Amino acid sequence: MKKYSSFLSIAALLLVTSACQKEYKAPVSNTVEMNGRWWVELYQDADKDGKITSADNLYYSYEDYGMYALITSNTANNSKDSVLLTENPSLPKSSKWPFTFKTPVNISNLTFTANPAGSTNLALSGETVSMVSGKILKNAATTLSGAKVDSIFVEMEFSDDAGSWYILSGHRDTGQPEDQH
Repeated sequence: MKKYSSFLSIAALLLVTSACQKEYKAPVSNTVEMNGRWWVELYQDADKDGKITSADNLYYSYEDYGMYALITSNTANNSKDSVLLTENPSLPKSSKWPFTFKTPVNISNLTFTANPAGSTNLALSGETVSMVSGKILKNAATTLSGAKVDSIFVEMEFSDDAGSWYILSGHRDTGQPEDQH
């Protein structure tokens, strides 16, 4: 009987101590408003006017990528003034122009800050990527299913094609099958 009462005492003690633990709260990214997966199209901005016009060359459309093509995420140090822009590493090799680079942002107005000096392209050794301009617009796009989502517009220049500006324009990925292009 003494064995059972010792066992019950230990079980009760474990139950009481585990019930008093605080609930785990996951850390929050400082750039959460700008983070996400994005369906984008890639254009070359022929006249460098920051607008998509008939003069601009469309290199890849949503369907060419076959999945979300751009990822925006917080940096390793959870900076409040920069994010990582990454081409989705899962894309088919035929549609890849690999890039991952850190770029300055302004979280309060959801803009990517110009960075003419460029940032190291972590996906290609010896290459840099310069942010020309960019913005995220809240609920400014409509998905295939009719859902309202954020829109993204980013203009950048790659050191291996200096003098040419490229535009990534699209919308946030909902993760829903009906919104896949």
